[in-house]
Formats: sequence, C-alpha cells, structure tokens
Amino acid sequence: MSAGMLSGYRVLGFDLETTGFDYRSDRIVQFALIGSDVDGSYINLQSLVDPRVSIPPSTTQVHGITDDDVRGVGEFNQHVADIASMIEDSVIVGHNVVQFDWRFLEMECMRAGVEAPRPRAIIDTLVLARRLGIPGRHTLGHLCERFEIGMDRSHQADVDAAAALLLLWKILEAYQGKAERIILE
Repeated sequence: MSAGMLSGYRVLGFDLETTGFDYRSDRIVQFALIGSDVDGSYINLQSLVDPRVSIPPSTTQVHGITDDDVRGVGEFNQHVADIASMIEDSVIVGHNVVQFDWRFLEMECMRAGVEAPRPRAIIDTLVLARRLGIPGRHTLGHLCERFEIGMDRSHQADVDAAAALLLLWKILEAYQGKAERIILE
C-alpha cells in the first residue's frame, strides 16, 4: 500500500472467532487486534472470551476452540473496554469484517450495554478483492496463497487478523492506485 495513505493512523487487523455464524444468537470466543499505532509501535491485543454458552462441536472443528479453552478467561464485558480503546479512531482491516466480525462486535457491545467503538475507517479485504476483480476464490486462505502470505493456523483470530492486514498491503502494492481509489470511495 502506499504507506503514506495510512501513515499517521493506528491501523489494526481485526478478527473474531465465534460459536457460529448468526450474530444475533451466537457469541464471540476469541478476538484479535494486531497492527501498529500512530507512532509505528506494534499492537497485539488478543484473547479468548468465555461466551457463557456451549461451543458446538462443528464450530470447534473449524477454529479448534473448546468449552474448556474458554472457561474462566473472562466474558466479553470484561474485554470490551480494551477492545473499544484500541478500535476507537483506528483504521480497522479485516476479511469479511463488514458482514461478519463487525456485526458480532456491535451485538456483543449491545449485550454489554456499551456503545460500539467508532473506527476512523473499516477496510474489508473481501470487498476490496471483489471490487478489484482479483481472479480466483476470495476466501482469506485462497487470497493469502495467491499473494504468498503464509498462514500456519487459519481460523485463529490472531493469524487471520495479521493475514488480513498483510493481504491489504499486498493488494495495495499489486493494484497501485486502483485499490486506493476503491478504498477512498
């Protein structure tokens, strides 16, 4: 990416793992915010979250997180202040973040009785890949493979958040100018 486009901002890869796909009834079990602060210092805020509901075995097969893993790690309302302070006024980058992760975050904030944080901008690498017409499948894994980004543990919030951020840089580098225009629209 034109580094200048995002210089001077906190830029964070964001990803969630959940108990399922429905933000209205499923819950967050892991979050990650990974990137850099305004001064360029590294940010890595991540944690498991106790959803206070059972994690379905089919979901555990996807991300590997079990009920035992989240027992006693703190419910969402114990993490929300840290999450909100990181996201507030930041540029958030994620893959399918608009349709999935952000909806879960907003719903969990509502359940916790707090206002959802307000990022400066949200950049969704899935939307960007589609708008650019990048050939092939647009899953995070396929796009990372296409742009030679290694992912040793996909469907873990920290790996997926970092991969989405790297993917953005690679897309901006490969589609100079065009990608930036789409982002700024």
